[in-house]
Amino acid sequence: MEYIDLTGTIENGMWEYGGPYPKVEITQVSSLEEETAYAEYKVNAHRITFSSSSATYVQTSAEMFKGKPTIEQIPLNRLILMVSVMKIPRGPRGIITVEDLKKTSVEIKRGEGLIVATGWEKFWNKENFVKDSPHFTPESMAWVLEKGITLLAGDMTIYDDYYQPTGLLKDLFARDVLVVAPLVNLDRIRKPRVRLMALPLKVKGVSGCPCRVVALQE
Repeated sequence: MEYIDLTGTIENGMWEYGGPYPKVEITQVSSLEEETAYAEYKVNAHRITFSSSSATYVQTSAEMFKGKPTIEQIPLNRLILMVSVMKIPRGPRGIITVEDLKKTSVEIKRGEGLIVATGWEKFWNKENFVKDSPHFTPESMAWVLEKGITLLAGDMTIYDDYYQPTGLLKDLFARDVLVVAPLVNLDRIRKPRVRLMALPLKVKGVSGCPCRVVALQE
């Protein structure tokens, strides 16, 4: 069994979505050279500030719909599951069409998840990593949703067109599909199906949270 870490690193100065989402800030609050409240100890400790959509994260339908389960209410069997893996190389603002999805010849199984790898991860922390992300068309997103997936993951920061959004995220959340993004190291996945583990911090009442994502490849 091979364990592949698909998680982007949280660090100061990293990419961010802007708008209501705060920047990541990591501040050291004590060190091994300083006295602390524990007279007998000197410790390294940090304050970490991030948003529900920082680095690699899980989002739930509570992001856009009232009364939906929040992150601590999502059962583990929705976060640990088999996923199909489609590799569709795309550059800045590249679109993913129905034909692109069909050409992979990868079967999507109802009740499981889907990873779409475009290679966009190589632009992590580069300029316009968010704005120029590849994205689905309304038709390709509808095609994916018709397959009955419960989780959609990929290396894209936005599954919709940043400049001309068409409501694709709302379509996902209306079907209670979990969203995991953006992933890294997808080039290390060689199989068309792997087991995925996407485990967010168990924070009460939030619609999403950064997570550690691992693929288990046989």
